[in-house]
Amino acid sequence: MRRLLLAIILFTSLHVLAQSPVVRAHFEPSQNIMVGQPVKLIVSVFVPNYFTGSPDFPEFEMENAVVVMPQDRPENSNTQIGDAKYFGITQTYVIYPQQAGDFRLPTIKLSVPYAQTPPKTTMAQVVVPTLSFHADVPAAARGLAYFLPTTQLTITEKWSRSLKKIQAGDTIERTVTITASKMQAMLIPPLQFAAPDGLRIYSSEPAVRDQKTPRGDFVYGQRIETAKYYVEKPGAYTLPAIELQWWNLNTHRLATASLPPTSFQAATNPGLVAELPPPQRNEQTEQAPKRKASIHWRRIAVITLQGILCVAIIYFVYLTVQALRPRVVALRKKQQESETAYFHRLIHAAKKDDAPITYNCLLQWFARLYPGQSFSDVVTLHASPDLQTQIFGLTRSLYAQADSQRWRGQTLVKELQHFRATAVAPKTRSKTHGSLVGLNP
Repeated sequence: MRRLLLAIILFTSLHVLAQSPVVRAHFEPSQNIMVGQPVKLIVSVFVPNYFTGSPDFPEFEMENAVVVMPQDRPENSNTQIGDAKYFGITQTYVIYPQQAGDFRLPTIKLSVPYAQTPPKTTMAQVVVPTLSFHADVPAAARGLAYFLPTTQLTITEKWSRSLKKIQAGDTIERTVTITASKMQAMLIPPLQFAAPDGLRIYSSEPAVRDQKTPRGDFVYGQRIETAKYYVEKPGAYTLPAIELQWWNLNTHRLATASLPPTSFQAATNPGLVAELPPPQRNEQTEQAPKRKASIHWRRIAVITLQGILCVAIIYFVYLTVQALRPRVVALRKKQQESETAYFHRLIHAAKKDDAPITYNCLLQWFARLYPGQSFSDVVTLHASPDLQTQIFGLTRSLYAQADSQRWRGQTLVKELQHFRATAVAPKTRSKTHGSLVGLNP
């Protein structure tokens, strides 16, 4: 019986496992990898039945490496896993190690939508297997300031004019183009231009561009360096050779691409003004006042716009206050004329033992509570005996000549509060309920 139960559990587990997505990954190449060499990470996700959407292949980063995700769509495929047919989607990443050492994939999670029980969609979370590779620099290239592995590298140059008729005061532009096969342009190191005394060099920002296949693979990377030579005085000049060492991935040897030394003769220029500033510096000097003037006018424009905006906001607030003012005044007046306001004024006067003001506030409050009834009728018909006694004491302190004792209002305050709680509040509630229309006649 136990064996049968274990067999059922094992069969059920295998069945559930067989219905789950399967993820596979590997590097190409996986060994003998050089620094800067492209390494493909190929990730494949397989599901039973079919996909109901595209898996979410995330971008990720690796320390000391550049990770590029191709922009083309992933590839579709199918495979046999056990007795079941699985459908797969494959995505390829390209990793460029920047220095020697071990490289390990971070945790990469994929969201996979598929039909586990068609047509219902099931969203599964799978983790890419943890892989690693080692990148190294060949012993012959370890002394270099940089490492440039490629299958082919070329270096060419182009001059803006002929070097046969150069005079002092002339400016010559030199453009050097470096092209490396199957490599990113950003990995090509910058060039160092040098010149003898009598020539002044002005370098420009380099231009880099990559040529890729539709799948995102690098065909070549290209770096274009531009330098301007200003001839300060006549004489014979020789520009040193330019050399760039690189590692040939086909021959596994160190190679050198170079431009030979360049020589030319600069003749005397009779029309040259002494110590003529170079064109590059003139250009910068002329542009500096323009930039300052441009910045000055931009600041004025910004300040003006800010001032206009502040005035507009202030005017809008003023209009809003003017529009709301009648409502605020009416609401305040309504609050001042409410029963609650009259009662608070009455209690405040009584607590201060001010008999004349208390009596006046009592008249106003009774008139608010019982409009159309006289003060004596309100006291006789609505006030409790204790409240009547306190009101009589208040009136006696005001009008009886023989009563020389000072009036105290604390007891009246208590009787008024009790009267309002027991008589006024129920009366107010009954008026409120009486004004409602019956919902179920």
